[in-house]
Amino acid sequence: MNLKKIFAGMFGSNDPKYRTAKPWEMIFAGGTSAAKMAFYVLMMYASYAMNAGFGIAVTVTGIIIQAKTIFDGVTDPVVAVIYDRLPVFKHIGKIRLFLLIGWATCSIAALLMFRILAGKFSGIAGIVVFCLVYALFVIGYTIMSIGGASTISSALTNDPKQRPFVTFVTTVYQYIGPILVNTILAFAVLPKYDNQYNVESLSEACVIFIITAFIFVMFSFIGLHRIDTPEILGEMVAMGGKQTKVGIKEIVNIFKENVPMRCYLVTGITDKIASNSATQTIVLTMLNGILIANYKAATMITNAGTIISFVFVFLGGVYIAKKGVKVATKVWSAVNIFINIAIFAFLLYLGPTGMAQIGKGGVVMMVYVVFTMGVNASKMILNVAEGMMRADVIDYELERSGNYMPGTVGAVYSLTEKIIASFGSTIAAVAVAAIGYKTVMPQMGDAATWPIFWVTVILTYGFPILGWLCNIIAMKFYELDYDRVAEIQENIAEMKKQKRK
Repeated sequence: MNLKKIFAGMFGSNDPKYRTAKPWEMIFAGGTSAAKMAFYVLMMYASYAMNAGFGIAVTVTGIIIQAKTIFDGVTDPVVAVIYDRLPVFKHIGKIRLFLLIGWATCSIAALLMFRILAGKFSGIAGIVVFCLVYALFVIGYTIMSIGGASTISSALTNDPKQRPFVTFVTTVYQYIGPILVNTILAFAVLPKYDNQYNVESLSEACVIFIITAFIFVMFSFIGLHRIDTPEILGEMVAMGGKQTKVGIKEIVNIFKENVPMRCYLVTGITDKIASNSATQTIVLTMLNGILIANYKAATMITNAGTIISFVFVFLGGVYIAKKGVKVATKVWSAVNIFINIAIFAFLLYLGPTGMAQIGKGGVVMMVYVVFTMGVNASKMILNVAEGMMRADVIDYELERSGNYMPGTVGAVYSLTEKIIASFGSTIAAVAVAAIGYKTVMPQMGDAATWPIFWVTVILTYGFPILGWLCNIIAMKFYELDYDRVAEIQENIAEMKKQKRK
């Protein structure tokens, strides 16, 4: 194995036509992904806050979460237009400004939801107050997302050797955030409250999650210090001339004319609607707390499998850098399908009561760890490919229309993805209600039954297969292979030269 070749992505191509980043910048800049995921994990417990803190019935929580996600998607274009129109400020930049405002807004909303207002409202008042607080959080999360995920990877570098490394680091952060906060929750918070999700345990967790998010946002501040300036980011926004003015016309035009964007939408949306169903807290509770019946052991298995899989994801990033996003997405979607079918069969062999063996050690646990590692690694590689796909689509739009609109491209994707993927939470809520959880949420210690088994395993390992099949189909129409992306960068470099003349 040629380690020098593997790590070459950190240093770039040494080609003047590319904009390269320093290794430490790429390592720190992606920290905002962990911050976002800390808030994302916290909001996975929103259904428990609704039920225990605001007296809202389980069946209503699914409707509120879906409405929240649709509202989330609607706010994206609004925030994106503001973001793409704003200049790059001298001392705070533009990306860092949005990250800070987004973190502060999310933190205020989280404190109101889990600490300050929890237990003080019920009935109609509880629904109204909760929805208002939830809306505030959505706005903050959108601001943070537009300034972070939609911009950082494309702003740091356009070097094809560096982009897989940037996206790999970002993907690692996406998993580090949940691993960190979930481990703290499982081992330091929940045991104090008899392993129950209630107002007290979530109130304490809220503060921990907010502090964790702030630390990772500061990581991004360090990594973006040089690039998030009028001299570098400002020049990209203006393309050497007048700053791009973004509006509804440009957004509609992206839908109509940017075919790779539509392919990107299909791959992202179908994956997200499946993963949203699988990662709902109620589904994870049934998997880890009821079927495996050992939440701590299941958390450690997931963490171990994820950390070990980082090595394979790094090698997957090297594969993507060599073959391009199009080939990598098709190959790893097929790998994901195979692994999920295998683990589905393994769990079916164990059955609802047999899955408790996973938490007791031995051969069964080791087999599950191997499967978990394979699932996490293959999904993370697809996440790396998706992050590169977004950056390539942004550059394609710059070449096509002359507009550098990372916020708008991200918002168009996010709007469509969130509206459709929002059904993931509704699917999970309806499925759980159908097996008897209509007024209370599943809790650790509930009896493991076949209905719980089928709902949990199908949502976790069966449903995502449909998304990966859609990925394979979408890539047949995606034109941005390795050679086409290199051609785009050459054309953009020539456009900049012409603008400066």
